[in-house]
Amino acid sequence: MLTDTTNADNKKGLPATLFISYVSSDGELAGEMTVQYRYQSDIYRAKYEVTGQYNFANSQAFIEQQKIVFHDILPKGLQWCFGSGYFRLKRNPYKKKSYLDGIMTTDCGKEMIRIVLIKK
Repeated sequence: MLTDTTNADNKKGLPATLFISYVSSDGELAGEMTVQYRYQSDIYRAKYEVTGQYNFANSQAFIEQQKIVFHDILPKGLQWCFGSGYFRLKRNPYKKKSYLDGIMTTDCGKEMIRIVLIKK
């Protein structure tokens, strides 16, 4: 979930899915991220190629959206943005699930965006 608040349970954010397809022994990673935007009853999607680096020692990752693989045209003159940020791998002790939690910024503005990705 991409959200403009520190509340990770904010359901008004943009749903995002991250699929990491490659991690090297030195922590280099690659994959795809899909972001959804809902406007009225329509859902728009963009899929990005992502790259980054994972630090095994402190469980921190840097992820950057590199290019758009495909995207829907957004309404009202809106545009898809490219972002990057630092995330920490955490584990929920109650549900025994891992998740990434961090902050990213985009090329569309200087706002900090909270992102929480839960392993399914």
